[in-house]
This record gives sequence, structure tokens and C-alpha cells, in this order.
Amino acid sequence: MPQYLRIAEKIYQNVKEKKGFTDDHMEDLNNLMIELRHELKGTKLKLLYNYIDFAELLIKPLQESKIKLDLSIIPQSKNTQEFVLWLASFIERITTGGQEKLPPIRAKVTLSSYDYEENYRSVQHPVNNGEEIIEYFKKKDN
Repeated sequence: MPQYLRIAEKIYQNVKEKKGFTDDHMEDLNNLMIELRHELKGTKLKLLYNYIDFAELLIKPLQESKIKLDLSIIPQSKNTQEFVLWLASFIERITTGGQEKLPPIRAKVTLSSYDYEENYRSVQHPVNNGEEIIEYFKKKDN
């Protein structure tokens, strides 16, 4: 997520400085997409969709849309932090090729004997003094 936040902050600043936000969702979304395409050049991130019809997404219910994006929760652009968080999430949903998420460690955590049935005993692997869990959370998500 940090990589998406960095991109979102940069895009927000670029749109704010170059064109400004109009509070017209259609125009703002199109300006954001122009900046996003510019920012993604030369990175591993690629857009999942060549074209997104924002008018359709804003008007039609989510079930009827070809692209499953909920644009009804777009915050106001003057709320900078909230808008950047929304934009980072939006970028994460419409791009591919970013850093993979850390693998789950659930299989390595042992549960108390009353927490699992016999068929789960063979799957569980004990963790040595929690060192693997600590190392898992120390890894930086870039």
C-alpha cells in the first residue's frame, strides 16, 4: 500500500497545481487518470483497463457495470488526506504488477488444543518463540 500512497500523493499534488479540482467528479476523475497514466510510465505497474467510462460507473448500479468500481464514495478533494487514501485504494484496484502482499503466516501459528480439531493438527507448524512472526512484521512493504 505505501507505493500506492506515494503515487496518490504525487498525482493529487500534480492535479491540484496544474488544473485544480473542480468538484465535478467526471472532470476530476479524467484529470486524475491523465496524471496516473503519466506516473505509471516506466514502472512495473500497468492499468487493468484501457478505458474507464466514469459516467457509466457514476450512474449505473455496481451490479450492472462491466468494471466493478464503486465511485459513490469519492471524498471531496478539499479533504486532502481522505482523498489521497481513497485515490491510493482506487489506484490499487485498477492496476496490476505492484509489489505482492506478504504471505499469510496463519499456518505457522500454533493454536491452543481447544482451538482446533484433529484434522488441523497436521497442518499447523510451531513457531520458535515468535521469531518468525516478529520478522514477518519487520519486513517493509514498499
